[in-house]
Amino acid sequence: MRFEDVHNVTMIGAGTMGAGMGVCYAQAGYQVTLYDVVADSLEQALVRIDNSQRVFVEEGLIPEAEAQAARARISTTSDLARALDGVQFVLEAAPERIELKQELFRDMEALCPADTILATNTSGLSITAIASACEHPERVGGQHWANPAEIVPLVEVIRGEQTSDNTIDVIYRITEKLGKVPVVVQKDVPGFASNRLQFAVLREALHLVNEGIVSAQDADKTLKNGVGFRYPWLGPLETADLGGLTTFHSVAQYLLPALSTMQKTPEFFDRLIEEGKLGIGSGEGFYDYTDCDRDEILRKRDLYFIRQLKLLREIQSL
Repeated sequence: MRFEDVHNVTMIGAGTMGAGMGVCYAQAGYQVTLYDVVADSLEQALVRIDNSQRVFVEEGLIPEAEAQAARARISTTSDLARALDGVQFVLEAAPERIELKQELFRDMEALCPADTILATNTSGLSITAIASACEHPERVGGQHWANPAEIVPLVEVIRGEQTSDNTIDVIYRITEKLGKVPVVVQKDVPGFASNRLQFAVLREALHLVNEGIVSAQDADKTLKNGVGFRYPWLGPLETADLGGLTTFHSVAQYLLPALSTMQKTPEFFDRLIEEGKLGIGSGEGFYDYTDCDRDEILRKRDLYFIRQLKLLREIQSL
């Protein structure tokens, strides 16, 4: 499959990620089919797409005519064979269960044309293990997005042990066409790159709270208003370069041994799970959301991300 030959794209799974990724493909000019076994999920996906596009238009990221044209390129189905008929590129966004994904990829390969590229949006499951269900694992690669998919620029392009150079090239070039920022993960390691960095920070934050060094709220404030304030423009290695490697190297000698190396979650985190305090969806997690409007919190999050995206694009164009 050549990059130039990809015109029809299918999303396997029409949840939050499937809908967000689907609208990005449609806005880039691809004909998109959203597939899900649950009809209600397809209807909810279209509502989410409409809401997302409305915000993008209001914020001036896309014109109304472009949004309408993209929406016209999206169709839905609960028939897998129909979803994969004549498709050149498939992106799977099913629940994170390896057996389910392997079964899907086995079926997808059997129903797709012989040269179709099969990609997975798994957050950390092995690309190699998923591809092992296929007769042609060289056509399988990872395309891992972050939530909300239609806003966050990063997309990881992950190579399984048998993924071909051509498959990586096609996924990478498609990602660029979508207006995203592709990063190639050359080794199929757990968590890839983005989640390894995210969970390294989470581990230290959990350690700081568990040891009574700072509260959960102050751990978040520290990152958002300090290091995290810089991260949209400067990564950790750029920050070290600009700050001076001698200083960072010196600090690393005494600080790295003091950082958390915990290999399992601390008890206070386990208790939250046991007590059903699972985050915003249950009304409580590290924070109490009892008197909060969940939709308003997510709306403000997305609006902040959109404004940040606009600023990044403005700076990058200078």
